[in-house]
Amino acid sequence: MNNKRFFLIGFLLGCIALPAYSNTELAKIQNQIKQTEQQNKKLEQQLKTSTKDVEKTKKDLVKAADKVSNLEEQRSALSKRITELDKQRDKISAELAKSYEGISDSASSILFIASNPNFDSKTMHDYVLTSVILTSAADKFDNQIMDATKKMQELDEIRNNRTIEKEKLDRNAKKYSSEKDALDKLLKTRSAQNEKLKNKQIELQDKLKKLSIQAKNISELSAGVGSSEMSSDTHFSKRKLNTPVRGKLVVRYGEKTALGLKSDGWRIRTRGDALVMAPADGIVKFADSFRGFGKVIIMSHKNGYNTVMTNMGSIDALVGQEILAGEPIGRMNENRPEMYLEVRRGDKSIDPSHLFNEP
Repeated sequence: MNNKRFFLIGFLLGCIALPAYSNTELAKIQNQIKQTEQQNKKLEQQLKTSTKDVEKTKKDLVKAADKVSNLEEQRSALSKRITELDKQRDKISAELAKSYEGISDSASSILFIASNPNFDSKTMHDYVLTSVILTSAADKFDNQIMDATKKMQELDEIRNNRTIEKEKLDRNAKKYSSEKDALDKLLKTRSAQNEKLKNKQIELQDKLKKLSIQAKNISELSAGVGSSEMSSDTHFSKRKLNTPVRGKLVVRYGEKTALGLKSDGWRIRTRGDALVMAPADGIVKFADSFRGFGKVIIMSHKNGYNTVMTNMGSIDALVGQEILAGEPIGRMNENRPEMYLEVRRGDKSIDPSHLFNEP
């Protein structure tokens, strides 16, 4: 009887303790769920912050690249202007030296006639002849003096202009150095932000290397890397865009090249080491060397468009990277400063003049 009572009491105590135990475990699980949710929120916030930072870096890069490119263009124009002024200075200096010789000869003639007067000639003819010679020599002397004075004024003006242009160039150089440093820092920031992307590159790069070996030409290479999905919308952008590099258009679409072939794109002669910027928003599909074209970047854009840019000396973009229009992607080859720009939609080449402002 006593044993039964003890068993009953134990059973009742167990029933009372069991819910308390279950509630404690449930509380622990709920707490873990809360912690996990908080961690996920933090990770999501970090991801959003990271994405915002990447987007900010991209936008800052677009602005910095535009400034640097403008300054490079100004520097080139100023250097050219100074070279032209130097040529003018040398030319006028040479002309001035000749004028001094002429002045010296004329002065000698006048001095000779003046020191050997012949006004007591027996005939009027001799008298008139001597007078004409003296007048002519004096007039020639006056003209040469006036010409020399004019050239000296021109020379002074050229020297002053050169000084002004040189001061502009020096100011440009200081500003350029500052802006380029800012651009380089932003490029390093973007490089750090792309570390995750770099880890996925090895397998993709191997595929691209095989493709570049198999491809016979740029068109095949561009077709091989693929493009964005074709759509009924054939627009590239709402307005014409600037070309990826600044320079002079030397071969147009459809014109014959030096090899006698029809050009499927534009050839743009640039400055050595000129900054190259993304022609439009897009994704880098290829960024490597390709035979005969130096380092090449192929970008895929919306509505099935691809752009091909060649003869680059350095590349600052990774395959798979999303790039904004105007974002720096590299620099031109100093020894071959001529970009071949080709635009393709699907398997057809497009005249760049439909999409880009002429450089």
